[in-house]
Amino acid sequence: MSAPWRPLEGMTVIDLTRMLPGGTGTLLLSDLGAEVVKIEQPPGGDATRWLEPRIGTDSSAQHQYMDRGKTSLSLDLKSEAGRAELFELVGRADALVESFRPGVADRLGIGYEVLAEINPALVHLALSGYGQEGPRASAAGHDLNFVARAGLLGADREVPPTLVADVTGGVLAALGLTAGVLSARETGRGSFIDLALADAALVLGGMQIAERLASQRLDVPVATPLDGRSPCYRVYPTSDGRHLAVAAVEEKFWQRVVEILGHPEWATRQTDPTLVPEVAAVLATRPLEQWLAELDLPDTCVSGVLDIDDLPDDPQVRERGSLIEVETAAGPLWQVAPPFHARENSNNSPSRRFLEVPT
Repeated sequence: MSAPWRPLEGMTVIDLTRMLPGGTGTLLLSDLGAEVVKIEQPPGGDATRWLEPRIGTDSSAQHQYMDRGKTSLSLDLKSEAGRAELFELVGRADALVESFRPGVADRLGIGYEVLAEINPALVHLALSGYGQEGPRASAAGHDLNFVARAGLLGADREVPPTLVADVTGGVLAALGLTAGVLSARETGRGSFIDLALADAALVLGGMQIAERLASQRLDVPVATPLDGRSPCYRVYPTSDGRHLAVAAVEEKFWQRVVEILGHPEWATRQTDPTLVPEVAAVLATRPLEQWLAELDLPDTCVSGVLDIDDLPDDPQVRERGSLIEVETAAGPLWQVAPPFHARENSNNSPSRRFLEVPT
């Protein structure tokens, strides 16, 4: 595993968020070297501390992961003393991220206008469900609501297996905060960033949305093999109840797959939905491991379907160090590792000088 890459050292972020979206964003920033001060509401702290499986007396597996590398501070923001301590932190911070519903921060006396008076270079990101304006601005919502309203649940209307809008929103928050801080260090001026999880869901489905709406406007059908109807892009069951993921979108990969299956005549039917039952019948004749021995090659785009429990023993995951074992009160536990595998250029160049931030 490569050494940690920490290009954001020297950047300080105050995290007032709760649960997954904001926590994901500040986890990425922390992994990249930023100092993240996580503000928790007394007496119980962040709600993730009390989720199962619990670790020790006041933590959980989710809390251990989401707040990895962060400094935790308990502040009652409804009290004058709590706000005063927050203001002191704001005075030396680069950025702040919060996940209140619109108007709540202002009612608490910690809205952007107040904080910008204390630190004009502060980047303040408000991460909410539907944004600061619009008819749903004050509405509560969770990941399923945002994905559903983005038209991304698909024909089966099933709950997605992971919290896609929440995680995408967190990644976008990290990107927006970093961009804002870069700008503030150049100009001395901070900014207020309004980021909605509903918009994050739209970004996640941007390609499909553009295709579908263009199809309607231009009266031309969408032609994509990526919707699960084409035989070249599907999940197929094998004889042992496991599954094979076939994603042979490129013609050369599909030709290789059908040759291995013993049906080169299928090469011209790559996107023909009527071929799906025939491919499924062939793949259902053998167990997964036998198919992987023949099909899991560099030039096929075929892989086995893993369960989360399989990840610690997966050779690719182990070789890259994509999971790490972290010591906890319950002993060593697996977490997803920082995803950045970077190698700095060994050639020296003059450092770029940033403008001094006015105080």
